[in-house]
Amino acid sequence: MTIKNRFLTSYIGGIIIASVSILSILCIVFYVTTGYVPTPKILYKTFTKQRSLSPEEELAYVELRNIAKHDPDKLLVQDMQKKMQQIEEKSLEVVIRHEEEIVYYSEGLVEKSLVVHFPMFDTNNIETKGTIDNAGGLYRYIKFDFYYSDKSKGSVLVLKKENSFLEFLTKWGIIIIFFILLVSIAAMLFLNQLLHKTIINPLENLGQTMSEIKEGDLMIKAPTMPANTAREVHELTANFESMRSALLVSIQEQRNLEKNRKDLIASISHDLKTPITTIIGYVEGLQEGVAETPEKREKYLNTIHSKSLALDRLIEELFLYSKFDAEAVHFEFERIQLAKFFTHIVEEFQLYNREVQLELNVVEDVYVHIDRMQMNRAVTNLIENSMKFKKPTEPLCMILEVIVVDDLVEIVIKDNGQGISELQLPYVFDHFYRGEEARTSTTGGSGLGLAIVKQIVEKHNGHVKIQSKLHYGTTVTIILGKA
Repeated sequence: MTIKNRFLTSYIGGIIIASVSILSILCIVFYVTTGYVPTPKILYKTFTKQRSLSPEEELAYVELRNIAKHDPDKLLVQDMQKKMQQIEEKSLEVVIRHEEEIVYYSEGLVEKSLVVHFPMFDTNNIETKGTIDNAGGLYRYIKFDFYYSDKSKGSVLVLKKENSFLEFLTKWGIIIIFFILLVSIAAMLFLNQLLHKTIINPLENLGQTMSEIKEGDLMIKAPTMPANTAREVHELTANFESMRSALLVSIQEQRNLEKNRKDLIASISHDLKTPITTIIGYVEGLQEGVAETPEKREKYLNTIHSKSLALDRLIEELFLYSKFDAEAVHFEFERIQLAKFFTHIVEEFQLYNREVQLELNVVEDVYVHIDRMQMNRAVTNLIENSMKFKKPTEPLCMILEVIVVDDLVEIVIKDNGQGISELQLPYVFDHFYRGEEARTSTTGGSGLGLAIVKQIVEKHNGHVKIQSKLHYGTTVTIILGKA
């Protein structure tokens, strides 16, 4: 069942349940108090019975009753007509009955209807009040039954035409009920149309958009909702639009990952093929006797050895990079004083690379939470990278300093090397990037060093940035939280 039909069913059901409940309560109350099952006629008669007489009704009734008690035959003479007219001038009607014959009735009453609807004779005058229908008009009456002198039955009625709201309901009740039902149905249809406009149509439009997105059209936006659309539908549309945007971002990221995967495979193939090709060439040279002298054979073997070492380093770094990328490397963080940490790194490098001038500027009381081994690897990669791209005409000078800015610690590594061009600078942290002119691996790099540095720093909830200018050196800054 559609939402529209569910709303329609709920409206109709609500009207029926409310009506039945009210009627049931009224019927139960009426039955408990009166002992009768209520019908419109019973309700009306019960209501009129309980009403007290007006002074005019009371006076006319008392006069006629006294005559009926003391001289009932007087009611049959013509002289009583004057008395009747005096009573009728008070907007009352009078009816006198002898046995089954109506001997007198006021002008405006219908005799045949009086005969049919005349109340039953009651010797004891227990039921003296009631309502009588005369040709479609309702009259409230008070009755007195008596016997004429010849013991024949007689009755006198004093009637007053009912102009109350109750009579109106009795006459027009069906039309009123029909009108109320008509108004209820019209209101129900109006509400249903309003809901269709503010809920159903927007949801149908949103569903159409979802169908188009399912077919692959992710660029289609959610339809604009009218201002009077339900708040929940607005929220649903907003959430759908957020989902669509997130899906677009996810698909774009997936495409980027796919492109990176293809680039990675291409780069691995290139970087593995180059040293392997060289090794194969030199091995075949040895097998074919091209290197006929001991010096040439030694040169071939040294080349094979160096290429094998480069290949081994490449595989090791590639394995490390893939472990970082798969989050398979466990980090053990500890609170470390940077002065001692960097002093050890500088001393180690100066021990094996005396031609490198490395200056250390670190404040004694600066602490950070780091993984000692992984951060050592990151700093070592940066220093080795500077050594690979130093200027051939002057010695390499490096400055390693720590700057504290509020709650952040900046580790700055600056060199006077070859520098990086502005075109290459945005890509230096990408895997296997070494610049097109360096793709021959003459520098001995794998193109993974800076990519590994970036991964290590990000695992420390930090970030790394680089500044460089061709021929004017490079500055790499690692930013971490202060411990």
